[in-house]
Amino acid sequence: MTAKEKVLEVLKNHNLMNISTVNEEGMPRARSVDYAMGEDESVLYFITQKTTDKIKEIKANNNVFIVVDHDCDSMEELSKLRYIKATGKAYIGETQEESQRAFGLIIEKFPYLKDLPGDPRDFVGIRVELDKVTLTDNTVHFGYTEELTYR
Repeated sequence: MTAKEKVLEVLKNHNLMNISTVNEEGMPRARSVDYAMGEDESVLYFITQKTTDKIKEIKANNNVFIVVDHDCDSMEELSKLRYIKATGKAYIGETQEESQRAFGLIIEKFPYLKDLPGDPRDFVGIRVELDKVTLTDNTVHFGYTEELTYR
């Protein structure tokens, strides 16, 4: 299996992405969001309320860092773990079409999110384009990494 296929497998088999932005003091801020894959494994989408700190931070500096992984309960599970870390750029859906694309992908993956509380107009879709991805693949050996560059 190629590194690209492994990245695709990680993204298809996980639901949470930790995304880090930079606040106005230059400090990193991380939080978990539900995500869906876009056109390929280098494009991810999530939704958030328009008034969140994430939005302010992305508007000021759209460089982001993401991690997609999960916890393990044993050394056996840890020896099978694959996860990714990546740098990228986040883009706020400025048009209704862009936000609807994100919402459609998210609702397809997480049908229960159609019942989010509040007015749907208070939410916006975010597109994350991954630049450099580091895949950790413990199935090769513990801590084994491969790098992919998309942009």
